[in-house]
Amino acid sequence: MAEESGNHNDLEAKESYWNWKEFKTNVVKASDAGPDASMRGRRLLDGADRWFRKLDGITHRFIPEGYHPFIQAGAIANFMFAVAVLTGFALLLWYSPSVHYAYDSVASMADKPYTAELMRSLHRYSSDAFMLFVIFHAFKVFFGARFTGSRWLAWITGIIGLIIIWFDGWLGYWLVWDERGAMIATATAKMVDVLPFFAEPLKASFLTDDSFNSVLFLIVFFLHMLIPIGFCIAAWLHVSRLNKPMFFTNFRFSMILLASLIAVSLLFPADIEGRADLMSAPENVSGDYFFLLPLILTERLQGGTLWLLFLGGFLFLSAMPWLMKRRKKEGKPVVNEIKCTGCLQCFYDCPYNAISMVPRQEGNPKKSEFVAEIDHSICVSCGICVGSCDPVAIDYPNLSPWEIRRKLDRWLDEENRSFEGQYVAFVCGNSAGSSLTIDSETGHCREMPGYLVSTLPCAGWIHPVLIERALKKGAEGVLVMGCESDPDFRLGADWLGDRMEGERHPEFRKDRYQKDQILFLKMDKPEFNKFLNEAQQFRSQKKSDNENGKKNRPVWKTALAGVLITAILAAVMIWPSSAGIPLPERDSELVISFRTEGAPVYAEESPDEGVPRHMQRDDVQQVERRSDVVVRISSAGEVLFEDTFKPKGIFRRGYSSGIITIPLDPGSHQIEVQFGDFIDDEIEWKRSGKRELHLETGERVVLLYNEQQGFRWYERNRASKEE
Repeated sequence: MAEESGNHNDLEAKESYWNWKEFKTNVVKASDAGPDASMRGRRLLDGADRWFRKLDGITHRFIPEGYHPFIQAGAIANFMFAVAVLTGFALLLWYSPSVHYAYDSVASMADKPYTAELMRSLHRYSSDAFMLFVIFHAFKVFFGARFTGSRWLAWITGIIGLIIIWFDGWLGYWLVWDERGAMIATATAKMVDVLPFFAEPLKASFLTDDSFNSVLFLIVFFLHMLIPIGFCIAAWLHVSRLNKPMFFTNFRFSMILLASLIAVSLLFPADIEGRADLMSAPENVSGDYFFLLPLILTERLQGGTLWLLFLGGFLFLSAMPWLMKRRKKEGKPVVNEIKCTGCLQCFYDCPYNAISMVPRQEGNPKKSEFVAEIDHSICVSCGICVGSCDPVAIDYPNLSPWEIRRKLDRWLDEENRSFEGQYVAFVCGNSAGSSLTIDSETGHCREMPGYLVSTLPCAGWIHPVLIERALKKGAEGVLVMGCESDPDFRLGADWLGDRMEGERHPEFRKDRYQKDQILFLKMDKPEFNKFLNEAQQFRSQKKSDNENGKKNRPVWKTALAGVLITAILAAVMIWPSSAGIPLPERDSELVISFRTEGAPVYAEESPDEGVPRHMQRDDVQQVERRSDVVVRISSAGEVLFEDTFKPKGIFRRGYSSGIITIPLDPGSHQIEVQFGDFIDDEIEWKRSGKRELHLETGERVVLLYNEQQGFRWYERNRASKEE
């Protein structure tokens, strides 16, 4: 009879289905309940977010939540950072921070596969894993629209932290001083030389192997050691507004991660390229795309363009919280100080530390000395504090608890019922029910006939009294739908689950309802059809097989899934870490770096004018400035380059310097380089040097010139010569 009655009610519900055109002005989507529902491009973000949720759901079927790699991406990244720091210190036992011995010390680590080489491979792969999980975490946050409003600080500090670690890894590859390290050094110099920080271009330090300053190499080494401190500061700011942040994975999961890193390091030891050779361009190198991807651009673009791309990209990403947020006035929760009892529950439950306890100014001081106060600059409008408040002292304008109570009373009034067996559903706007189409006035839902549906910003908004009220007013049952993996508002669904189990205040009073009258589900957006099936089974009083989304998993399936996921993640990490970097074909070239003074140009007036006679010196002439220096480069009588270089200094009394690059075809060339002074529109040549060059494809010949050491030519595998 009970089953027949249930079927009759279902049929009655479908037959009494309403015409949507009659109230289309009241139709809303469940996803509109969220505070970020009006964000620009939310529909596109939501589409991408469903794929991430689907990946979480597939993994969650086989992997327990405590070992789930995708919902703990941030904690895994922190663990990988710790491994990279510890192995970095361990490498100091074998590494020599000298430009002359660095390469040999790294190459010799291969002779110690279970100590030095293992430490180096762990250092590299933990750094790559850090970048992989941080990027994954950033995409999840972006597509989940969890970066606007009060969460802007976490977004920007996350970007800064990622840049800090990327730059530290960039310098780390420099310290190996192989072919990749030489490319990184010249690319860094190209960008630094755009900035007005150095009197001499940094590029001059990387023209020949002899010109590289050992002190500069030591500076890079110490920067690599100290930069992680900056990341720690950024990471602290990143989670400073979070309540109960998960800094690291649990111990068992950490040991699994470490064992996986060790296995990958032993199977695929970190590689090393050939010794750095500044006189030639490598034809091909393997590159770690997590850190060396910019080499694709630095080998093709100028320093100014690189800075424009970098700063433009940083500013664009940093401005996302404001660019994508529509100018819509958000209703922030407000504490009614007179009603507040100072119980501290909202203070403990707020996931973002937006609530503090302050001295009471209004109301009965006997209630409590302190009352809750909400910092609107931190509050994300999740509404979890509403579900924590027993005296209903928190007014949430976006969804007032009093308004919902009045709606429930009206919906469940016997005169307004269209059929018997009415059920009530409270649906989180970011859960599997986000696609529901609902009439906000009547509570009717097109996809859930027989249910009166109310949408919420978060399942944690629900106070136990609200469910008790719905049952007391005649609802046959109450369904609550919350997020499962990586909830938008972190702890809301967990707090509600604890309240229903009587483990957190305010507790559900289980003696006032039967267990089968309430169903609490946690599902993500891609599980919409599954949610509808569960809701229909609940209404038909059939036992749900969901059990709050948890099932007993065979151990062998969990282990097999863990190995498979680890293998996939290792492949995703190893391939970008060893893939080749596409390099442009570099022409053979002649590079001239010079530093010389122009001829002195004396002042026409006497420098002693106005000075007492006994203090004047007739034999002194005042140097007003230095002349411009002219540089001419020719090959077999044909002028390849000619230009003037002004002296440095405000008064133009310093030296002239510069770096000139001349592309040359492979083969032999009779090169002559001349330096002269440009005075009174005439050139006075003062020094010249000639040399026959034999260039191979991609080879570089360097000429260094100053007045003390003269012309010094550097060719690959040939000794320098002074003239």
